[in-house]
Amino acid sequence: MANAYDYVAKFGKLKFEQKPFNEVDNLVFSLLTYLDFSGTRINENTRTLEEVGREYLAKHTYKEVAKLGIAMGTAYEMLQKVVDQDRYRRLVVSDYIYDTASNKQFCVMTFHLTKNLDYIAFEGTDQLISGWREDFELAWSFPVPSHIEAVKYLNDHVHLFGPNVIIGGHSKGGNLALVGAMYMKPHKLWKVKAIYNNDGPGLRKKEFESREYDRIKPKYIHIVPHCSIVGMMMRNDIYKVVKSEREDIVGHSLVTWEVVDDHLRHAVRSEHSKEIERRLWQWLDDHNDEERRKVTEAVFNTIEGCDILDTMALFKFKNMVKLFRQSKELDKESKDLVIGLFKMVAVGKR
Repeated sequence: MANAYDYVAKFGKLKFEQKPFNEVDNLVFSLLTYLDFSGTRINENTRTLEEVGREYLAKHTYKEVAKLGIAMGTAYEMLQKVVDQDRYRRLVVSDYIYDTASNKQFCVMTFHLTKNLDYIAFEGTDQLISGWREDFELAWSFPVPSHIEAVKYLNDHVHLFGPNVIIGGHSKGGNLALVGAMYMKPHKLWKVKAIYNNDGPGLRKKEFESREYDRIKPKYIHIVPHCSIVGMMMRNDIYKVVKSEREDIVGHSLVTWEVVDDHLRHAVRSEHSKEIERRLWQWLDDHNDEERRKVTEAVFNTIEGCDILDTMALFKFKNMVKLFRQSKELDKESKDLVIGLFKMVAVGKR
């Protein structure tokens, strides 16, 4: 079955004036923002994606980038493809921010598709445990520092007399697109034509029931793979379910989502994904923010203390033994969450 790589190859000769933006283009831009372009001259004058991309590719190898995670490796491959395609290579890229301070991981950039349309892409998190920690932090802390940065970026870069804007991102980047749109200045929101959350977490109950969320719902598109785990975190009520070629946690990767012509293949959510959502919602309902903080920090401190840096490392035998040994020192609730996290990945992996 075709994927986003195949879509780029098939329609790469058609500029956005010839073939309008669609949901697969959204995947392409969401993926590219995973790359660290801070070592390029991306914010100098009006640089094109081809210019920035070739500069990046000349400085980095696939092997080097792929070590950082699945999303980075697939983003590198996507960049190799788009710099040769008329649809993407002449697009001007601008307003790039890359900030990885100790209390946040934030990256965003703007792609200028036509004179009348921009796509603003927020970077998400990969299969790294540090990324999972950030996703779980959203359950007890609002706003997180990256939320504040996202709102500021949109207020600074969406203009009443400028082009229309589509906002999007993958994983935590999708959540940043959602929250950024919710809390941007209301008089600028009409310039936003769509908000794409690609398998990213939803909202806490308070924000989920807010007028800010109701305000953006007509523009909001939450795309999840049929085996979604990350996209089930916290509260959601809008899903577009698509087929992934994988049944495990790797189904979170955008290039596993199946493409038919110029759209994503429709699917229904798996029973495993529904059960994850039910359990997560129950856990959220049973705990206040402070209780969630204590439990999640204990859990992830234990996991990282075992030198488990990504979800795939959970399945190395020595790490499994070390994790269960260290889990004995946790209280029952924290221990249950460690085991639950392991099961979420393990059941999906089969």
